[in-house]
This record gives sequence, C-alpha cells and structure tokens, in this order.
Amino acid sequence: IFLLDLRAFGKGFDRYADSAEADYKVRFVRQMISAVREDTVTQDLVIRYWHEAEGTGVPGEFREERFDLVVLAVGVRPPAGAADLAARLGIELRPDGFARTPLLEPNQTSRPGVFVAGGFQGPRDIPETVMNGSAAASAAAEFLGLARGSLVRLKEYPPERDVSGEVPRVGVFVCRCGINIAGVVDVPAVVEAAAGIPGVAWAQEFMFTCSQDSVNQIRELIAEHQLNRVVVASCSIRTHQPLFREALRESGLNQFLFEMANIRDQCSWVHKDRPDLALHKAADLVRAAVAKVKLQRALHLTSVPVVQRAMVIGGGAAGMGAALSFAGQGFPVYLVEREAQLGGNLRHLHRAGTGEDLSQALRDLVSRVENEPLITVFRRSEVVAFGGHAGHFETTVRGADGSRTELEHAVIVVATGLRETEKATASGTYLYGEDPRVISTLELDRRLRDDPDVLTGASRVVYIQCAGTRTDEHPYCSRTCCTETIKNALEIRRRFPQVQQLILNRDVRTYGFNEQLYRRAREQGVLFCHYEPERRPVVRRTAGGGLEVTVFDPGAEAELSVPADMVVLALGMEAHADAAGLATLLKVPTSQEGFFLETHIKLGPMDFPSSGLYLCGLCHSPKFLDESLYQARGAVARACTVVAQQELWVGGVVAVVDPDRCVACLTCVRACAYSVPVINRDGVAEINQIQCHGCGTCAAECPGKAISLQNYTDEQLRAKVASMFAVAGGASDD
Repeated sequence: IFLLDLRAFGKGFDRYADSAEADYKVRFVRQMISAVREDTVTQDLVIRYWHEAEGTGVPGEFREERFDLVVLAVGVRPPAGAADLAARLGIELRPDGFARTPLLEPNQTSRPGVFVAGGFQGPRDIPETVMNGSAAASAAAEFLGLARGSLVRLKEYPPERDVSGEVPRVGVFVCRCGINIAGVVDVPAVVEAAAGIPGVAWAQEFMFTCSQDSVNQIRELIAEHQLNRVVVASCSIRTHQPLFREALRESGLNQFLFEMANIRDQCSWVHKDRPDLALHKAADLVRAAVAKVKLQRALHLTSVPVVQRAMVIGGGAAGMGAALSFAGQGFPVYLVEREAQLGGNLRHLHRAGTGEDLSQALRDLVSRVENEPLITVFRRSEVVAFGGHAGHFETTVRGADGSRTELEHAVIVVATGLRETEKATASGTYLYGEDPRVISTLELDRRLRDDPDVLTGASRVVYIQCAGTRTDEHPYCSRTCCTETIKNALEIRRRFPQVQQLILNRDVRTYGFNEQLYRRAREQGVLFCHYEPERRPVVRRTAGGGLEVTVFDPGAEAELSVPADMVVLALGMEAHADAAGLATLLKVPTSQEGFFLETHIKLGPMDFPSSGLYLCGLCHSPKFLDESLYQARGAVARACTVVAQQELWVGGVVAVVDPDRCVACLTCVRACAYSVPVINRDGVAEINQIQCHGCGTCAAECPGKAISLQNYTDEQLRAKVASMFAVAGGASDD
C-alpha cells in the first residue's frame, strides 16, 4: 500500500492496520506515486518510488517494482443528480456539492423539515452512516411527536391454526444467498437431502430467502401444502428470525413452530476450502432443525407495561443532545451528571475548525436543557444501583450529599464522555509536567480563549502529535487531535503572524472536509514533518534555558534541532477511570481500550447487547462535536423503539436455572450476548425471563448443565406480568 498518511482514525482501525502489517504481511510504503507504467512485453504494471533506507547508513534510492494488479483509491463525490435534487427540495449545497448542515444540527438542511443523512452529508464510513441515518429519523420524529399514534392502524392476522393434533408437515426452504452460501455449499443437494427427511412435506431453494418475493412464496406454499412447521436454512437468527416468524403469523401458524439452520456462518464461511464437508454439515444442520421443529409446540407472548420515561447518564454535549431529543419527542427524561456543571469536554474547547464559537454553543445547549420542562437534571450525582429490564428499569441515583433517589424509566442512554490522557508517554522525553512551556492541545485551546496575549513576543511553536496515543499503553488514534492542532495553528497564524509553527506528526489524519484545513495550513506557511515511532521527538532544555526539539526527518534523512518558545503535545483521549465500574453495574461490555463496546461496530453502533441500553458520544470512542451530536440523536431513535411503546411483548422460549446444579462459575454471565444472567445474593445464577431471548447460548456453555431452555407458559407469564403491573401502578385483571 503506497500512501502519504495512514488514516486509520475509526474505532479499532489502528488495531486493524497493525494486524494487516504484522499478521498478513501487508507492506506500507510512504510515497506519493505519480504514474503507473505497463511493461509491453510482460504486461506487468511497474511503479517507481523513492526507497528510504533509514537506519542502515545507506542513502535512499529510486526503486521499481512490478505488480499484477494496481488498485487506485480515488475518493468519492456527491452522486449524479444531487444538485438537481437539492434545487427541487430547496436546500443549499456546499461548494463541493455535498449538503450544507450546521455544526449543532448535523442532520438539518437549510430548509426546515428536510433532513440529510449518510454520504450525501459528506464522506463517511458505515458506522457513521448508520448513526447519521438514525439521527435523521430522530430529528424528523421531533417534528411528529405531537401526532404520534394518531394515524396508527393495527395489523390484523388470520386466526391461528391449532396444529397440535396434526402430523408434522415440515417445509424446508434453503437459501442460496447469491453466491454467499451457494459459492461453497451445493444447495440443490441440501434440498434433495432435506426432501428425504421423514416429516418434510416440501423442500425448495430460493436465491434470497429473505426477499419479499420469497417470503410471499413461502406463505403461499404453507397454504398450498398445509405445512404446519417451517425450517429456513440460511444465515443467522439475529438478523432474520423475526422476518420469518412474522411470515408464519401471516399464514395462520404459531410463530414458534419455526427453526433456522445457519448454513452461512457455520458452513460456507468457515469451510470454504472444503465444500464437500460444508455440504455434509449443512445437511446435518437441516436434519437437526427438522427434528427439533417437529417437537416444538405453540407458544404465546404476553404484554408487559412500558414506563415511558428515559434516562441519560452524562451531561456533556452528547448527553444534553440526547436529553433534548427525547424531550423534543414528548418523553420525560432524567439527565444524570457527575459534575456540578453541564458541558463535559465541550467546556474546554474554544472554537471549531469551521469557525463556530463553541463557548456560545455550550451556553445555548445548557440553556435549552435547563429551560426544558421535560428534562430533570441531577448534578453532582451518580448511578449506584440498577435493575429491571427494557421497558421498566429501576435505577438509584446518589447525590453529593448522600441522598438517594429511586427512578423508574424504560431505557438508558450512556454518554459519559472521556478525558484527556493525564500524562504523555515518556514524560521525561517531552518534559511534560516539568516545564510550563510544554502544554497539551486542550491547554493551548483554553489559553487562546482566555488570554489574548498568550503568544505575544514568541517566535516559534512546535507541536508533537501522537504524544499520548498510538503507543503500547494507548494503541489507538484519538481521531480529533490532528484537526484540533491544525485549527489552533491557523488561529495562531491569524492572531500572531510572526510565530513560526512546525507540526511533527506520524500521520496527518484530517479526514473528510477537515482536509481543507490541512491545505490552508500548508498554504499559510505552517510546516509539517513526519517522524517514525521508533525515533520519537525529544524535548530538552538548552544551556541558555530555552527549549529545543530534536527529531529525525526520514524524508531529508537528517536530524533536525528546532528551538521553541512553546511545545504543544497532542496527548489524546482515554476512557474515564470509572467507566469500568459503570459498565459492571449496567452489565455492558467495554473494549480493550476501555471504551464502551457496541453490539456491532457497523450495524449496531449505538446499541449495547442488553435490550434497552444505548450509548453515544465520546464514551463510545473519540469523535468531533457534530459526530457526538448525531450519534446522540441516533441513540434516541433506537431507544424510542422501546420508550414510544405502551407495552412490550415477551415470552416464548427462555433459559431456566436449576439452583441445585449451579456453582456460580459465571460462565453464563460471560457468554450471554444480552447480559441477562446475574449471580443473586444466594450465589446462584438467575435469569430474568422477561429479558431472555431464548438463544440457548448460556445453556450450551454451562459446564454443569445447570441451565436449560424451557417453554415459558402462559401461567408463568401471567404471574410475572401481574407483579410488574402492580409495581407500575397499573394492576388489572387484563
């Protein structure tokens, strides 16, 4: 990979890039390539570049390498027709053709009621696109809050057939998934094997079983062949089980007379080099699914009440944005902040790279929160106890005076932020904390805000990027540091034009529109010098008491010594020290870097595995203000799938613990993707059946076989729900 800067600025991206280099022998070469030449004799593609022989004592040289394939990263632009669409909608575009949106309302176009999401707002990766799309939905929902439910029509299902006395007639439907499954597994052979299983009345393959046409055909086949049970052999129950269960309900069958065989993840993906074994395994999985579904009986769900209030933990920009979005949709919300003031890290920032006054933005946000009657703010408070389930959580908040408040709510959004790394790696190397002229990026931002003469009389400022991150201790990118440094350099150039500025960097990660700041800085005389991590810059005091920064420039193949009046370190950001304690209390996971961990980095970037719990802002990973705000709104959109409902439907198959066999080994607690099992006061595992998804993971992993899957009967549900209604104050015979 030929590159200028390795821009692995996303969550987990640095670890991904390191793995590519270490485990897969991907070679990174820092050179701009001006041309690709074809050898007319061999048809090889030839690239000529400068090879730096650092550390060998040998000068660099030009090299030529031959390749079979060259892939160009050409970047992206707005789609064709975007300008015409914008004109029709009456919205403004940026000069580059992307939609123009304000910093504090990142989904709002120039026309009220028209919102933007995804790539049309600017280049972005899948997680940001998903967050952005959910945020746009939440912004639209704020307009519609007063009309919620006024046009709802209840979906009607046909009467459910009683098949308890019928001989099992199983329909098996096998998915090709394009070539995703069929590229490895012989799907027609799987269908043929399924057709020969006793009890199978019909077997058929589909190109995409989850497509609407296929689902419609499955419903027709259920009626035509009087099928009373269904097996779909395709992918994962996590993504598609609700779709097929809905199809059974629409066909007059109980939705629990259904089973899936995952022949994608468990066959084609893991046995792609052995299609013969993948075929046998797929056939076995289908045979097992048929055997299981033949024994299943009809189960029914029961409704539980939803407490239509929300809680947000953390009063920074993301937390306040989430609280305002809940309130904008008409839902009361508790906002819990550990400090005496709202604002979080936004209190330390002076001006955005796009020029907005962030101090004024903070005042506006705080004013809106304090004047919103649906938001109840708890300052200098923390969550100390937590229980319940999605739709009805019970949380205890402790104030600074020791008082405790019991709160009931349907969902939680975690937005606890992060902090600047407290010390630079090898502080003796940088003199950080030892010399007042060596400061952090945030400290420079504060001084530029508070002291109009901060650099009067100074002649040179040196910035050292990645001083506290991308190290063994903090092996990740803090995402915002490069842009923050360049933003400050441009402001210093404007206010103190006599000051020379040098930015020492490993990579310049000004992604997306921030690239324009990088270009402006270079055009205005800010100097950039790359350094290798093996030869980090060194800050020392001179004999005369001044500061001197020494760095090896691999491009010039020489060591540079630069006098400096001020040295600014990009220390980076890290998770709060108490994040792990909150994660334990809420039973949610954290990454190895200490940030809260979402259920899926791309498809579920705002959801915790536990139902009813969501995350946003800097506690998820370092990000800019607009990114925090649209992730906050996106988390609210996800949370409103719970809080906007008056009741949730629960029941079916759940895990049950045999207390006599449980040894409290915590295996089930660690294995459950939904954080349902807990160890109770008696030292025995306990399952909240209302929250249990019945996936069977805990039962499969339990070494003592203390957990089994059982059908949650109507009688058990009725007793559980009655007690819950009594707690919620709405008990009734219904």
